[in-house]
Amino acid sequence: MNVSDYYRILDIPENAGIDEIKNAFRRKAKAYHPDINKCKGAHQKFIDLNEAYTYLVDLHARSSGNSRGSSPGPAANEDYYRQWIQHERQKARERAARQARMRFEEFRRSTAYRTTTMLSHLLDYFLLFLGFFVIIAAGIGLYTQGLYIERNGEEVLNTGGIIADIVITIAGILFIMVSWSNIKLYREKQKNGRKP
Repeated sequence: MNVSDYYRILDIPENAGIDEIKNAFRRKAKAYHPDINKCKGAHQKFIDLNEAYTYLVDLHARSSGNSRGSSPGPAANEDYYRQWIQHERQKARERAARQARMRFEEFRRSTAYRTTTMLSHLLDYFLLFLGFFVIIAAGIGLYTQGLYIERNGEEVLNTGGIIADIVITIAGILFIMVSWSNIKLYREKQKNGRKP
């Protein structure tokens, strides 16, 4: 395997951020955990998935610690990958094999799964508040611009501003709807005694 394979295993682009990596891992771990997925290759896919997750999170942490503030280039990533293989790959695969032998409910209590669940839930609340903020900002924008503007000495309808405010408001409503449905689903699962 090489670095690109890890992104492919998680089905994410090579410029994916840490949240995207963690969300992809959580989604895939749920699909391929051998306790749930009884397909012949599920055990190995789960191990590969854990290896990819461990490597990419480690790579992202290393890139974030880069003093220049930029991520290293592909050559540096490949060099790091070779070093990582020597030191960490076997440990990651052994840990993944242990997790694959767990019952899924036990795996859900693992740090990796709980962390991604918590981040996903926090993102939902952030999007909810962002949606409200966007709608309020659109209203303030329309109020300060006004429905009419002066052009060539005449008052004309501010169609550009109105259309922009409508689009921004729709985006805010979408943020609210998506995040609120995820929050409700999370709460229903908690109320029914199931962990999300």
